[in-house]
Amino acid sequence: MKAFLTVATALALAFSTSARADEHPAEEIVVTATRTATPLSRTLAPVSVLTEADIQRLQPTDLIDLFNHLPGVDVTRSGSMGSTSSLFMRGTNSDHTLFLVDGQRINSASLGSTNFQFLDPSQIERIEVVRGARSSIYGSDAIGGVIQIFTKKGGGAPHASVSTEVGSNATQRVAASVSGSRDNFRYAFDVSYLDTNGIDNRHDDSGTNRDHDGYRNRSVNGSLGYRFANDVDVSLSLLQANTRNYYDGSSVQDLYQDSWIQNIAFKVDAPLTDWWRSHLSLGESVDDGDSIDARTGINDGDFRTKRESVSWQNDFTVVEGQLVTLGFDYYNDDLDSRNAYQDSSGKLVSDRYNRATFAHYQGTYSIFDIMLGIREDDDEAFGTHTTGNLALGIQVDDQHRVVLSWAEGFKAPTFNDLYYPFSGNPNLEPEKSENYEIDVSGYYAVWNWQLSLYQNKIDNLIQWAPDGSGFWFPFNVAAAKIKGAELVIGACLGGWDISTSLTYTDPRDEDTDKVLISRAKKSLLVDVGRDFGRWDIGASLNVRSKRFLDTANNDSLGGYSLLDVRFGYDVTPRLKAQLKVNNVLDKSYRTNGSSWAKYNEDGANWMLKLTYSI
Repeated sequence: MKAFLTVATALALAFSTSARADEHPAEEIVVTATRTATPLSRTLAPVSVLTEADIQRLQPTDLIDLFNHLPGVDVTRSGSMGSTSSLFMRGTNSDHTLFLVDGQRINSASLGSTNFQFLDPSQIERIEVVRGARSSIYGSDAIGGVIQIFTKKGGGAPHASVSTEVGSNATQRVAASVSGSRDNFRYAFDVSYLDTNGIDNRHDDSGTNRDHDGYRNRSVNGSLGYRFANDVDVSLSLLQANTRNYYDGSSVQDLYQDSWIQNIAFKVDAPLTDWWRSHLSLGESVDDGDSIDARTGINDGDFRTKRESVSWQNDFTVVEGQLVTLGFDYYNDDLDSRNAYQDSSGKLVSDRYNRATFAHYQGTYSIFDIMLGIREDDDEAFGTHTTGNLALGIQVDDQHRVVLSWAEGFKAPTFNDLYYPFSGNPNLEPEKSENYEIDVSGYYAVWNWQLSLYQNKIDNLIQWAPDGSGFWFPFNVAAAKIKGAELVIGACLGGWDISTSLTYTDPRDEDTDKVLISRAKKSLLVDVGRDFGRWDIGASLNVRSKRFLDTANNDSLGGYSLLDVRFGYDVTPRLKAQLKVNNVLDKSYRTNGSSWAKYNEDGANWMLKLTYSI
């Protein structure tokens, strides 16, 4: 571990003389940090952005490829592409990060997790990642942060493209898209298909498990929009993925999961006056999963959750540089399962609502930026919960800035936590957190940097524990304290774009002082790239420390260092060829497992892509 720190520190210091941070230029506009359009340089939270150009440059096979380039983010996976994946933001639990697609919550109401591994990067226009608690803005789940995915929208001159990819493990993908606008009408439509044989997910297996675990994904994304003469804008978007992924369970079963996720969003953006802008959003998200044994046809798991939501947000510009936001959020979760979910009185439970009101203030005074916010959520299952946040930014001089912030977060118990047959606990309370942070940044002619120091205290952590009679149930039994630091540095030197981040996270159970499971405490990310006319090349280094598999910290998975390289060539102005080789050094490593099963990750693998644009 000392060697890891030595190498990480040396690389970080080396790049600090010439780098471009993964944060984008000052004119970049983001919306996720505050729910309002804000220049990235003026946000009072650490934000990372992946644009459509970034996604094309990094040549990802799935979202995990992209998330592995982000500071403060740690991803584990139970095998190859399409396998169950978990994302840990700043050491918090995998269900402590709120995922949004075009403003809509997409997590499963039964499990609380998000099947982000099924979303196809080719249909994504932009990803904004906000690190730190944001429950006073978005409500439940945003203890560790928020990830918002923006699907492709139309605009500009009509454009069409088709791409095909082949790669290791008999992987193949085809995708096609068309987009554009005419007068005030805009449109976009994307379809894709991916199929791979995958790898053998389990390290030690037998019987039917001793085979490759394949994955298939059919995805579609569509968007329509119209802007009226009075500047009122309406839009409708649809994202849908149908997947099948095989996985290892009992050695006498041949298991696969059929999943279907869908997100529909309808939005109206209306400038009612010069100082009042109103936003109305209606949406529906669906997460459907069936776990089937191919040998018997038996469906061992049948869960379908649907969330219908309404959001009304009003932004009032009091005077120049001061903005007041008032809003109302409502969503209703509906669960359909072969299992009977019951409350403590024996009454069947299949749905619950959450309604919330929120108010935020953003102001600029000379060298000071301030944000103050409060939100009250009223959940049908456990009542009301209030969260707040306060942040102060100080522009020390033209190049340096300091931000001090405090924020609360909370996580509502899931349907499974509360009502799962014979093991739910309807008396659970929400998990809650309190986050303190200081961010210091510097921006110069050719390089910039940002250092974040934070502490996140989480109470009422929900964990499984015995009830005294030998049965296990979820209880609010634990508390955690997470301390951490993130250093992001980068620049453009001699035509080379360079970005690097060094992350340290210490997530501990306060009762036992043991490190929380599945998290890597230290990580180093380095990415370099350059264009040479028709050629472009790049490389990425991903270094992670070990992670524990048990609460006693006796069993662990070793750390690893992965090197990926990529190449692009413009064959013609319309035809582009790209090659990416992952894990060039063919390192053997794992990110997930337990005392009884450890899951493989792929060795050296490659993907070749051809894209033709019209």
